[in-house]
Amino acid sequence: MTLVQLELVAGELAPPGATLGGDHEDPNTGEAMAPRLASTDEAVHRALAAAWKAWGEGGVGRQGPGEWSGWSVKERAEVLGRLADAIDARAERIAVAEALDTGVPISVTRMIAGSLGDTIRAVAALAVETLGPRALDAGGRRVEQLRPPWGPAALLVPWNAPAPTAVGKVANALAAGCPAIVKPSEHAVAACSLIAEAAIGAGVPGGALQVVHGDGRLGAQLAADPRVRAIALTGGQASGRAVATAAAPRMAALRLELGGTNPAVVTADADVEATAEALVKGMTKLSGQWCEAPRRVLVAAEVHDPLREALVERLRAVKVGSSLDEATELGPIGNRPHYERVCARLGRVAPCDGGFFLAPAIVAGSPHDELFAPVLAVHPVASEEEAIAAANAPGDGLAAYVFAGDDERALALARRLHAGEVRIGGTGLLDLAPAAEQSFWGSSGTGAHGPRNTLAFFTGARVVGVDDPSAPI
Repeated sequence: MTLVQLELVAGELAPPGATLGGDHEDPNTGEAMAPRLASTDEAVHRALAAAWKAWGEGGVGRQGPGEWSGWSVKERAEVLGRLADAIDARAERIAVAEALDTGVPISVTRMIAGSLGDTIRAVAALAVETLGPRALDAGGRRVEQLRPPWGPAALLVPWNAPAPTAVGKVANALAAGCPAIVKPSEHAVAACSLIAEAAIGAGVPGGALQVVHGDGRLGAQLAADPRVRAIALTGGQASGRAVATAAAPRMAALRLELGGTNPAVVTADADVEATAEALVKGMTKLSGQWCEAPRRVLVAAEVHDPLREALVERLRAVKVGSSLDEATELGPIGNRPHYERVCARLGRVAPCDGGFFLAPAIVAGSPHDELFAPVLAVHPVASEEEAIAAANAPGDGLAAYVFAGDDERALALARRLHAGEVRIGGTGLLDLAPAAEQSFWGSSGTGAHGPRNTLAFFTGARVVGVDDPSAPI
């Protein structure tokens, strides 16, 4: 199959003008789909200039500076509504692109692609509800609370779920008034190229959204550029540290959603069969390439062997196959470099052809770093206290899980786990509740996930008003 890679710079849609070397490969076969392209330095500078002009240093009013940031929230929401419609019209193409970019089965990518337009609409509605000027009670004096945009935002998108991650970041940045510069992973470019195409079709102003391509060096360049005032990255901890280092000298606003070792605590009275079923679903979801997937199981010693047997038995029934096959439950690893890294970690030989398929595995131990693949480590513990200590030991804190005989005991354990989200009795992908908010704890990042704080990240708080001349000091 072929793959189309497009950049969007100052309202112009075109293939990137430079190369990174090598090819984008079909993860199902290992065959080349298209050469890997990158934006030229000149294109990147034009993108930054267009975003800076669209911010206009936060100017207010359609007639003044700020060709995006100066628009009202309602005006921006109208544009986002058109973008949502354009994304919906491309849902099937995005689903196929996502399956080829990531190896995730198309039955799943279709569900994700079909939800993207509604994601944008929900963000736009929340922005209209929460971001307008608000009058404060000041004894008759005029005082306003404002939520102005920080300025141009660099949105750094991972390879494992590029479409939903990019759409979520773009919707929130644009709704807040931040001109957005999207850089997808060099390993997964197709979905973001379709988002760029949709933006042109929806009439998104040229300065409001840019899509540029490159590797980690481009991410660091954007993070260090003084015109970029906010940076939202989803990716690995190494990428997060590199971006934070580049942004630190000028104290740019940072939202870093990184990885984690995501422990699952299993008590002696847990339902072994139900626990195994949930853990297998969690470890194989999105072909095992899901940042909140359970990675290590800390199980009471007396049920270790039965749980391990139940896990192995269920894995035998998982249908592994092409990400384009409707019946596939577990697709291939998304790209060759990651496939080879995972194989090396597991002591396996990576085949030279035939796709990037990895049989799901149960291994021993409790690793202190993330293995981003359909692999689950199972480790016996002597007590619940030992389980909690081991769960919290790595110092990350993205997600965690608890399986116990009753919900009250499970809740008591869950409250002690250092993670932003702790699920009891399941490994679902969707948020636990529509209004749920979760911080990225420890080395899992900076900032938080949730509808209100994701939108709020792209704005600062500014109070403007008439001073009180009668104040005593």
